[in-house]
Amino acid sequence: MCCRCTRHLRRERLRTNKSWVYFADHHHASASSSKDAQSAVTAPAAVPDPSPTTTSERTADEPLAKQPTAPYRGTPVDPSVLVAPELALKIDNAPSAVPQQGIQEADIVFEELVEGGLTRFLAIFQSQVPEFVGPIRSGRSSDIPLLMPFDGALFGWSGSNWAFRRLLETVAIKDVGLYRNPAHYWRKDDRPAPSNLWARSAQLLEKGEDTTSLVEPLWPFRESPQKDEGGRKVRGVQVDWGSVDVSFRWVDDKNKWQRFQNGYRHIALDRSGDEVEVAAQNVIIQFTKYLLTNEVDGNGARIPVAQLSEGSGTAWILKDGHITEGRWVKPNITVHTQFVDQTGRAIAMAPGATWVLLAPRDTATIIDIDD
Repeated sequence: MCCRCTRHLRRERLRTNKSWVYFADHHHASASSSKDAQSAVTAPAAVPDPSPTTTSERTADEPLAKQPTAPYRGTPVDPSVLVAPELALKIDNAPSAVPQQGIQEADIVFEELVEGGLTRFLAIFQSQVPEFVGPIRSGRSSDIPLLMPFDGALFGWSGSNWAFRRLLETVAIKDVGLYRNPAHYWRKDDRPAPSNLWARSAQLLEKGEDTTSLVEPLWPFRESPQKDEGGRKVRGVQVDWGSVDVSFRWVDDKNKWQRFQNGYRHIALDRSGDEVEVAAQNVIIQFTKYLLTNEVDGNGARIPVAQLSEGSGTAWILKDGHITEGRWVKPNITVHTQFVDQTGRAIAMAPGATWVLLAPRDTATIIDIDD
């Protein structure tokens, strides 16, 4: 059956359902999780039934239109997106990798520390997938606890150390990396190696299996169109990774956090090759412990690995121009990390893209309004 027919059948199945309800509570995935960790997170409420109403107007305090929303963005989408596959791509962030292409279309971007004080991205595409994404780089062991909860996701990457390859073979992730699908990657002549590998990301989706299972969100989204003014109003946040300095600064008239690297606006390339600013509606600083492994890169630098399989810690959640100081909780490696406030209630994100910075302890500072 062709992709178009498959998508049509998915839409028809979904239209016959009287409710678009789905849940974001991932704790059912582990019966072995500790009771304390599980009880620390309050499950977000289900999305209401989007039945038609006879009222064509609403006040500013009424909820957003009751219609299907992207699981990882919380924005209105076609019903077929609710069952679309997830594509996870490992993207380079070395100086020679900028500007990247396609990263600004990701629903979620995880930024993690790699060797040399640089960072690398694990970008999750689900509601929209650009035709091309690059530059693609190697995976790290830190990716495994991030990838495992995306059960069955497609993972595109270019290489890795042996420890990572052994781990990848043990998890329920569909490997669509360079070595298994060389025809879906190519190297650009205008970029230096190794930051010159691009993925035909739209074609990688063809490697996925058809499914009618609804994709579950990682966190709840606020239902009101009004900005959430909970927390403290701030100008932004800054993270010093070692060799790269990153900051996100709030742009009020655009309702987004604009990203900067080493004092300059972070620029990416769109589908046409034009420059666009990298920004997000939500920024999460997940303070993370790193350990140096015995694995080394090509320059002999030891590779750090993030301790993300399970546990809890401090987290800063930035949305709508405000910051909430909360906590992150991950009962075990098979479930997504939950972000909660001081009462243990799941924090609702603003509709839009989310960046999660897995920042080492004591590397982040808040940029106050007067700074």
